[in-house]
Amino acid sequence: MKALYSYNKTKLIVSIAMLLLAIIVLLPLMLSALRTATHVNITPDRSFGYDLEALEQIKQLYGYEGAKVYFFTRVTYDLLWPAIYLFFLINSYAFLLDGLKERRLIAFKALPFITVFFDLLENTFCSIYFFKGHRLIGLIAVFSSRIKWCLFFIVFISFGLLSVYKIYRKIRR
Repeated sequence: MKALYSYNKTKLIVSIAMLLLAIIVLLPLMLSALRTATHVNITPDRSFGYDLEALEQIKQLYGYEGAKVYFFTRVTYDLLWPAIYLFFLINSYAFLLDGLKERRLIAFKALPFITVFFDLLENTFCSIYFFKGHRLIGLIAVFSSRIKWCLFFIVFISFGLLSVYKIYRKIRR
């Protein structure tokens, strides 16, 4: 874990560039493919707080063809996207945690992996739900989504707090 979180300026710049490229190019391509197949601009993993009823409505709007495209975009884009933002989060935390030697920081280092896990869990169970429609599968997707979004909020709050602390340490020197 120590080598993974060692700060490297080049890795940080590459991770930021990859994240921006994915947001500018990859995300619109995925959304366009889904919109073309479903004729709607709705996807569950961009929504915070959807419930089982909303997931069922999306399933009905997508239909079988839309479910296939959703599954395809999750198998392609949503395997690549988590890898890209995990790389970004690791390198951002490495920069923000550089010079801090406290053991309590292990939670920051685990947070990106836990966030990606719940993102993948949500995508997997949404895909299964769109084909099978079992209530339990939908509930797991909804639960995973809420946990994922809460973790994202924690990540960005921690980025802010660590940034303020890093600036404070720099000024104090």
